[in-house]
Amino acid sequence: MVQLSPRPGAPVPDARSADHRGDPGRRGDPVSRLADRIAGAGAGPLLTWYRGDARVELSARTVGTWVAKTVHLMAEEGVGAGDLVHLSVLARRPMHWASCCWLLACWWSGALPSVRPEDAGSAALAVCGPDPSGTDPDVPLVQCSLTPLAGPCQDPVPGAIDFAEALAMPDEMPAAHPAAGSEHWLEASRPLTGDDLAGAEPASDALLLMAPAESSGPGPTPLRIAELLAGCLIGGGSLVLVESLPAGLTAGELAAQERARPA
Repeated sequence: MVQLSPRPGAPVPDARSADHRGDPGRRGDPVSRLADRIAGAGAGPLLTWYRGDARVELSARTVGTWVAKTVHLMAEEGVGAGDLVHLSVLARRPMHWASCCWLLACWWSGALPSVRPEDAGSAALAVCGPDPSGTDPDVPLVQCSLTPLAGPCQDPVPGAIDFAEALAMPDEMPAAHPAAGSEHWLEASRPLTGDDLAGAEPASDALLLMAPAESSGPGPTPLRIAELLAGCLIGGGSLVLVESLPAGLTAGELAAQERARPA
């Protein structure tokens, strides 16, 4: 299991008392639930990712560490509440664990994530995978290698920030500043509000989501990932994201191995 543990004794901000920007006490949103998971059952899995024989399991506490480091990285670039962040990494690789952590970091900080191509030029920050095509050269860029353990980029874009630099950021969770429930939490083919996500179907068990074969059409959308992730946070479950199966395993065998049901 991959484990990036917070510094022993580091405080976990209670999102119940965080600035909900006009909506204090709202308890059903994913940010509050993530804070609860980190403080409570933080050792249990939240995200498990497969790509062939590569497997990464992230506990809620480890996800929280990545979210904290990502929010600190965003803050160093002056990006926070109300700022637009273009997540082409989520648009192109929605089932990678790093894409999910970027989405959660935007929710935690109150930044507005978008996967719409038309927002690429107006964003305060862009985040891409190994392929930077479609990004705007005038927008500050973070490039993610999308290797299993988020190692350095092999072909970095000149001037881009390597997401591997997030490892040097502090582990401590910054104060949560999620947007109000009526505001947009994801710009996609249709907008998702905080209230939409708070109303996601709760999942108390492990949900397995598998990318289809290339000939089977498009895979899960960022909207679907956002809704499932919110449901797992609200219900206490976990999400198993399978970009491709390990050698010698069927989808059913992998589901049995992970004790997961189809999403």
